Amino acid sequence: MIHRDSRTGVIIQHWRAQDGLSRWVVALSLLLIVFAFVPTLRSDFVAPDQWRAFRYSILPQTAYERAKACANTIPPYYSRTGRPLVWLSECAEHAAVARISDFVYLRPLVLAIVLFTALYLGTVLAPLAGGFPMGVIAASAFVMAPGYSFMYLQGMTGAMVLIAILLAAASFALLRHRLTRTAEVRIPDPAGLLAPFGLFFVACLIYPAWAFLVVGLTLIALAVDIRASRTAMLKRFCACLLFYCVAAVFYYAFERVIEAIQQAMTGFELEEPGYSMTMQLSPGILIERTLEAARRFYEMPPLNFAAPRGCLLAALGLFSGYIGWQDWRTRNRSLSAGVAAAAFFLGCIALLGSVSPWLFSRMDQLATRHLAPWYLFFCVCAVGLIQITAKALPARLQKLSIALALIVFLAPVAVMQYRLSSLETAVSGLEIESLRTNLAQWLDRRGYENQRYLLAVRPPVLRPAIAQSVGAEAGDNAILSSAANWVQISWMVNALLRERSDHPMGRSVNLLDCVLDQGCVEQTLREPHAVALAVAYGAVIRTSEPPYLINFSLLTAQPAVPRIELVNRPANQSDSAHPK
Repeated sequence: MIHRDSRTGVIIQHWRAQDGLSRWVVALSLLLIVFAFVPTLRSDFVAPDQWRAFRYSILPQTAYERAKACANTIPPYYSRTGRPLVWLSECAEHAAVARISDFVYLRPLVLAIVLFTALYLGTVLAPLAGGFPMGVIAASAFVMAPGYSFMYLQGMTGAMVLIAILLAAASFALLRHRLTRTAEVRIPDPAGLLAPFGLFFVACLIYPAWAFLVVGLTLIALAVDIRASRTAMLKRFCACLLFYCVAAVFYYAFERVIEAIQQAMTGFELEEPGYSMTMQLSPGILIERTLEAARRFYEMPPLNFAAPRGCLLAALGLFSGYIGWQDWRTRNRSLSAGVAAAAFFLGCIALLGSVSPWLFSRMDQLATRHLAPWYLFFCVCAVGLIQITAKALPARLQKLSIALALIVFLAPVAVMQYRLSSLETAVSGLEIESLRTNLAQWLDRRGYENQRYLLAVRPPVLRPAIAQSVGAEAGDNAILSSAANWVQISWMVNALLRERSDHPMGRSVNLLDCVLDQGCVEQTLREPHAVALAVAYGAVIRTSEPPYLINFSLLTAQPAVPRIELVNRPANQSDSAHPK
């Protein structure tokens, strides 16, 4: 069915095949997603990565000028990181956004992508999770998991990454169809592999970490294939992994060639080695990273809830036990324990392989957005456990298992995500209003004439006081943009200055971003009609003129007030002492 129809057609066919209760469950699942993310539709909300929309100029410019500036700035960087297609939606956002309030018009479009993903991924999971409603419930929980929700919160900046999930799911569905057309596992015709290969390849060009969702889906399929035969289960599992391994190697080789050509033509050098396309294969580092992944797998909460350690490990154990139980029911019972142990071993390999884009890269931190296959695996295991438990009910009540999964699993996930979405927007609004107030006072006092040194003090902690109680379950969310990355501060200043049209900034006054370079500050202060913007971490600031402080740390429970020491202006500009 999937190979003959478009993704929308597949969803419609699954919908028409459901009874009344199932349709209600699917509809309520989508409504819970909307409920979970509705706080993000407010106008005064900017996720950290979205501040890049204001990197070009203090003046709004035209949409064409912003799109052109984005196209000239971003592609060289992302091409060198192996993600040349991820920037498309970001540049579309930059073209559409002139002021902070403009983001509100684009976020419903991103939310529509999330809803479509829940439906389509639900169709892909339907044979693996026990039907279309259960598949939609699992997919709905997945889109509210920390890694996926982080990308949704980035708005159009992360929209292409969300699309990578759809492409990966479509690739797996097509490959799976070709491997299961007959009871005997045969190698499909090469022409039949072009579509799944192409979809996976494009997903890698967008975001490899999410393209590898196919590995998680391959693992989940073990629970279905064991019903056929042990041999078929193992052959299909190995065939899928081998196919995607070859496709991943092709993708890597292709990107290395493109990188070499670009390097020869432009000489562009990637400043962040952690984002380079180069693989690291040091045995010592790989062992260290494997242990780090195992520790993370054991300690991480499986969703947005605080949870005891070992939840994902328990899910893998139950998954393996289910496979052993299915084998015990249908075959030689003396080997069922070995089958369960083998399934556990294969699960460990697959789950580790699913984070290969991080495992073999030079990136330091293993973030929640790298763990999408792990979150999906848990969501499917959770609905599967509910379905198996419901079989203990009387026969007439077993069909209510989908309603039970909605109530006891998906609804709490949605409520928690709603709280985190509200917190995310509250943190962003607090930071924006603080900066807006500070800049308004500075502009009203004509600081661009009599106090031409703006000094932003970064927070020493990631979250403000209102979000300090949130633990690891928040993942990378609900953090201050000024704490996440110091380069975003200048873009934030640009964005707030665009809201005011009663000042000469951007026209007769030049704002220079000196970041951590005090020598740049002193040089700028010598120039007429120039304003210096610098960043500090507190401690002692030595300067020839008192700065106007924008202290983001006051938003946190650990305020840091720097001590200003006035010194004579240096005779030459070789001095490049950094604010501490």
